Amino acid sequence: MTGIKKISLFAFLLTLIISISSCTEQKKHNSKLPRSIGKTSEVLIVLQDEQQWKNEIGKTLKEILEADQYGLPQKEPMFSLAHVTMKGFGELFQKHHSIIIVNIDKKAKTAKLEKNVNKWASPQVVYKLTAPDNDAFVKAFKTSSPEIIKTLNQIERKRIMNFYNGAPNIELMQKFADKFKLKMTIPAGFYLAKDKPGFMWFKLDANKYNLGLMAISTPYKDTAQFSNKSITARLMLFMYDYVPGPTEGSWMSIDTTFVPPVSKHVDDFFVPYTIETRGMWKVEHDFMAGPFVAYTFINPATNELVTLFGYVYKPNKDKRDLLRQVEAILYSTKEYNGEKIKKENI
Repeated sequence: MTGIKKISLFAFLLTLIISISSCTEQKKHNSKLPRSIGKTSEVLIVLQDEQQWKNEIGKTLKEILEADQYGLPQKEPMFSLAHVTMKGFGELFQKHHSIIIVNIDKKAKTAKLEKNVNKWASPQVVYKLTAPDNDAFVKAFKTSSPEIIKTLNQIERKRIMNFYNGAPNIELMQKFADKFKLKMTIPAGFYLAKDKPGFMWFKLDANKYNLGLMAISTPYKDTAQFSNKSITARLMLFMYDYVPGPTEGSWMSIDTTFVPPVSKHVDDFFVPYTIETRGMWKVEHDFMAGPFVAYTFINPATNELVTLFGYVYKPNKDKRDLLRQVEAILYSTKEYNGEKIKKENI
């Protein structure tokens, strides 16, 4: 046992040293890189020839990456794909924030996926999948797609928060931190709509849409509170109490019939065990509705159960990219160390 501990400690220290060096070099490298370009939720596919876009390679990429985003009232793909051949993949395209390079090489013995972060711009991820033939490429991409999608989502959130971090609402952030012992970047434009025991509601009223953020905190009792049914019931209870609709006798609720909420575990939130819930909200006795995303976890500072909820209202228009915005804001949450929040510390 002693020998194993020594080896593990050495490996840990070596990894730590490499990580620190890598982070330092990465920061230096990133400061010299141009800002990445491209539309929100867009992925650039780099092909060897146009035929690959039409055959099973292109079909597989479209099938997986352009799958419908769950919880939206109108059909919208998870990502929008643009494509270019390697011949046209010049300096401008290399600055795109999310790139997948297709490489069919008959000399390759097996499929190989390479990941490069901030290669030509920042923030950016570049995936290169090399395979000996089309069938091997399709099989490898299907296997790797969950991890690829996870990283593409992380890049999208980072790009959004790079923008929002430049204009935070420090006053609201401090109120939120003081109440929940959590730090979340709340962008300028949001205002405090309601503050009740275990509940806060922030809103942004734009010209053609509305965004909302809610936080609820309740005593943690057991793991059953992480179930989809329990999360939904808790949200509906707080909404009934604190989120009235636009007409008398109406209130915000969760659609459990037409687009029932779905939940899954995510491991890249600031608390490793976090449940993500997606679906549709609605207003009882009215006609308002829209998509939402929520994250439920145990607050490490208070040991209470917290659900952070973000929603979009934009009638008869696409909502995917706005939903990404509230998702990114919720993902900015981290532990609050008690220090007064300042813009330079975000």
